Amino acid sequence: MQITTVNQNSTHKIGLMADSHGRSQTLTRALTFFRDNHCETIYHLGDICDSVHPETADDCVSLLRENMVLGIKGNDDHQVVVNHDGRQPTHLAATTIEYLKDLPMTIELGNIVMTHSLPFIQERGLSCMVGVLGHSEAALFFQTYPHKFLFRGHSHRPEILRKQKHTFVSGKILPGETIQLADKKPCIVTCGALDEGFLIIWEPGMQTIACHMLT
Repeated sequence: MQITTVNQNSTHKIGLMADSHGRSQTLTRALTFFRDNHCETIYHLGDICDSVHPETADDCVSLLRENMVLGIKGNDDHQVVVNHDGRQPTHLAATTIEYLKDLPMTIELGNIVMTHSLPFIQERGLSCMVGVLGHSEAALFFQTYPHKFLFRGHSHRPEILRKQKHTFVSGKILPGETIQLADKKPCIVTCGALDEGFLIIWEPGMQTIACHMLT
């Protein structure tokens, strides 16, 4: 199981998206949105592809490669590999399958952890891509990463979950809303699904995240 550590200039704007589920046109619009908003680095937090419609994988992977998007493996991406790697015939390009195979399941970036659903690779293996973020999972994150933020996909609505004394407090993140993270460490941010229009712009220097919706 791979963990990738990336060094990032904290003055840059960073685009975050997840769960595009094979919608290449929506992915193209998201990339344009991020570029128009001066995001110098873009991350896709998994489920780039859709295992039910694998014919869309080539276009989606090509878009990410051409735009130097840093990707994370989601459960649908893994399933596309399982269904097509080494199978004959397959209509997917070999480069697409290799790209999806090589995606990390977790990226660590300073005080940020990025994953598709849960970051507990050593403990849960591949199941962490589909694991539900429940009370015990949140408690384990806050115990394991007491000074970090988690950015995740998988759940399709933007949300922020934080520890407050002896309880957890969750709240929706609405399109157009900017949230200050400086006083919320540790916390868990669910970015929302791109195939429902949700995107996040993260400004590490300002310690803010802003939720946007494609129109």
